[in-house]
Amino acid sequence: MNNISRFFKSFFFISIWLMISSYLMKFWNNFHWEYIYLNLNSIFNQKFWFLLEKNLFGLDIGYWLEEALKFISYEIPKESFKYLPIFYYLRRIWIKDKK
Repeated sequence: MNNISRFFKSFFFISIWLMISSYLMKFWNNFHWEYIYLNLNSIFNQKFWFLLEKNLFGLDIGYWLEEALKFISYEIPKESFKYLPIFYYLRRIWIKDKK
């Protein structure tokens, strides 16, 4: 019976947390776009990157750095916010409650 109650606690927490975090994602999208990405994106609109691409035979390093910046500043915090609370809550329920 104890495992069944742990399962239901886990299931309800995950369901509720994913609903709450999906609701908060639209605020994160707006915040990231306005305050982080647009401020940092101006770096990649310089003529330097076009010159570098021309000298490196068409290899666009600026594009790849811009995509890496998007991933580091948007995707990693978003997914961490979504899944780290689930990980810690499940660890507390399933591992620490056994002691």
